[in-house]
Amino acid sequence: MTRRRRHLPAAVLAVVVALATGCADRPDTALRPDPPAITYAPPKQPFRDATLHVDADTAAARWQARNGADWLDPITDRPQARWVNDPRDVPPVRQLAARARQRGELPVLVAYWIPNRGCANSREGAPDVQAYRDYIGALVAALGNTRSVVVMEPDAIAADCFDAARARVLTDATMRLAAAGHAVYLDAGHSRWRSTGETAERLLASGITYAEGFAVNVSNRQTTADSYRWGRELSDLVGDREFVIDTSRNGAGPPPDEPGRDDEWCNPKRQALGEAPRPVTDRPGLAALLWIKAPGESDGVCGGEKTYLFTPTQARTLIADAPWLSAADRAAARAARPAPVVDQE
Repeated sequence: MTRRRRHLPAAVLAVVVALATGCADRPDTALRPDPPAITYAPPKQPFRDATLHVDADTAAARWQARNGADWLDPITDRPQARWVNDPRDVPPVRQLAARARQRGELPVLVAYWIPNRGCANSREGAPDVQAYRDYIGALVAALGNTRSVVVMEPDAIAADCFDAARARVLTDATMRLAAAGHAVYLDAGHSRWRSTGETAERLLASGITYAEGFAVNVSNRQTTADSYRWGRELSDLVGDREFVIDTSRNGAGPPPDEPGRDDEWCNPKRQALGEAPRPVTDRPGLAALLWIKAPGESDGVCGGEKTYLFTPTQARTLIADAPWLSAADRAAARAARPAPVVDQE
C-alpha cells in the first residue's frame, strides 16, 4: 500500500527550531539533518459522494414502532452510528453491513470494547488484549466486503489511564481494520478535555498514521464551531488527517460549568439535536457531521432517568429544542406524552 510522507507535526518542529536557534553559533549547524518524516497512509475519503446508512434497528426505532410515535421521525429517519460494545454486538453487524451494501450506503460503526475501558482497573471492556484482538477480527469478518467507517474507542486516547500498552492495542486494531479496507477515525476527545499538542502525541502513538483521521466531540455537547476550530488545529499536528464531529446532541451547546457541580452534564435539562448528519465539503479538514452517540440515549441514572438506555423523554427534549428543525417537528415533540420505557432489548 502506498503511503505518503510528511515531516513531523508543527508542535514537534517548533522544538527542533528552538534547539537550532540556541545552537546557531555552532559551526556544524549547516550539517544538521532534516527532522525525520512520518509516513501516512493515503486517504480513502469514504464520505466523498457517500450516502450515509440509516439504521432501521435502533432502540429509538424499535420504541417508535411499538408506540406509534411519529414525532420521533427527526431522529429515526436520519443516519446514526451502530455501537459494537462487546462480542455479543458483532453478529448483527453482518446484517447491517449487508443492508448497507445492497442500498449503496455507508455504515458508521463504533468499536467500544478496549481493555480497562473505564480505567481504574475496571472490568469494563475486554478482559485482555487477546480477547480484544479476537473481537476486532470478528468485526472485520462481520463487515465482510462492505466498506465502512469505524470510530475507534471513544475516550480511550484522552483518558487518564492512556499509556503505551493501550496505544499498541489501538495501533494494532487500526492497522487491521484499515488493511481490510475500512476507514478508521480514532476518537480524540473534545475541545475542553486535553490540548491539541498532547492529543496529537497520543494519536501518533495510537496509529493515526494508518487511520483515515480522528473523531471529535463523541457523546459530548461542545458546539460544532468550537469542535471545528479545535479539530483543525489538531489536524495540522497529525499530517492534515481529516476529522468528523459528533453533533448528536450539541445543538444547545455545553451545559453551564458551575463550581461544585457536575450533574448538569448528566441528562441536562438544556440540550438539543445538533446539525443533521451528512458529508461535508465546504469546511476544510472536516469530512462529515455524524450522530455518533445515539440521540435519546440516557447518560445514566441521573436527571430523572433510571437507565443508560434510550428514553423517549430524552429524545423529546432533543427534538423540541433543536432550532434547525421545522416548527411542526418541534411542536409534535412538545405535545407528545411518552409512554414508560419497557423491553428495549
